[in-house]
Amino acid sequence: MATQTEYIVTKLRELLMTGEFEAGQRMQEKHIAERLDTSRTPVKLALTELANEGLLEYTPNRGFVVRRFSIKHIMVAVDVRETLEGMAARLAAHNGISREMNSDLKGYLLQVDGLLLKEELDYSDALMFADINGKFHNAIIKAADNEVLCEMMQKFESIPLAAAKSIAATTRDFQSIRAVIERAQQDHKWVYEAIVARDSVRAENALKQHIHNARQNLERVLTSLQENSEEIERYPFLRLVKD
Repeated sequence: MATQTEYIVTKLRELLMTGEFEAGQRMQEKHIAERLDTSRTPVKLALTELANEGLLEYTPNRGFVVRRFSIKHIMVAVDVRETLEGMAARLAAHNGISREMNSDLKGYLLQVDGLLLKEELDYSDALMFADINGKFHNAIIKAADNEVLCEMMQKFESIPLAAAKSIAATTRDFQSIRAVIERAQQDHKWVYEAIVARDSVRAENALKQHIHNARQNLERVLTSLQENSEEIERYPFLRLVKD
């Protein structure tokens, strides 16, 4: 069972990553405790944990404040993720996957195929794909059966848009959402086929190329969104991002 502190860490992480707090904002223990209906002690422990994750910064004068991320920082994080997930795909192919894991991966591919049957996609479809995408990538990491690798991959959950469950597509052009999903789906199929074939080299290269493709799209979209302040209402995580 999760402790009170673990619950608060999870809740605050969610609020931070959805843009509830702005970059540079002070995290006041009293107000947070009142909002979450808890005492200040577990809140303080939770803030310390989030600072260790990198979502908050601590200064003696101001206490805990929301960290601001640069586009460069996000891009570098994706570069590191590319290398680590490539390793995960290689290990998964080398180890071989269970019937259950095979079924899960096929299921995620089928879900996206079904999504792409729609004539028009909207932002809610992008969010649905992001959830499936995260599950697909997490399954491969799990199949790598490497505890240290799994621990390192958790770090990306606290960097805006660096995790696999994120998707970058501009709300001003929903056709771009379809293009992003279609390309990612094809990449996923190539990765899956390589893993099932137990071709570790092909699996690693396919997943690294997939993340590289996603990185290029992410950089394009972030640059575009930075130039349109109205999009912050749709993409509240931009409150944590600077040029």
